[in-house]
Amino acid sequence: MPAFAATRPVNPPGSSPSLTADQLWAGLGIKARNPQQFVPAITACRVVEETEDKVTRIVRFNDGPEIKEEVHFFPPTIAYFEMSPPSPAPPIRITNLVSYGPPPSHDLLLTFSFAPKLPHLADDEARKLSPEELNDKVGEGVEKAIEVIRDMAREGKL
Repeated sequence: MPAFAATRPVNPPGSSPSLTADQLWAGLGIKARNPQQFVPAITACRVVEETEDKVTRIVRFNDGPEIKEEVHFFPPTIAYFEMSPPSPAPPIRITNLVSYGPPPSHDLLLTFSFAPKLPHLADDEARKLSPEELNDKVGEGVEKAIEVIRDMAREGKL
């Protein structure tokens, strides 16, 4: 399965409250430490080490094995996840990227990218999907993250 990425606007028309880049970044930090509310397939997470620019965590997806992930922070733009699935599978690299659209609006954007595969889709299932269908699936995760962060902003938790 090839790598894939999806981007969504953070503040599409009608969204409220409007999120700032600082709020989005703070929310991504929370997502790294407490991912269950952002990624329903993650059923358990424990942070085993934390520094200013890195979180090492052990996560479990549904009933699967525990998986070690290192999350590196490059504020205020990139949260880089390196997932170490059970051998012989290669590491999966995930990036949460905060960026801006073109002028004049410079809309705030959030992108999730995955390489060399999508961790939540079996390779045979992913191969059956068109790029548009993959964008829809991956985009759901981006939209969910934005929704959770927006709820946190609304509740004053950021």
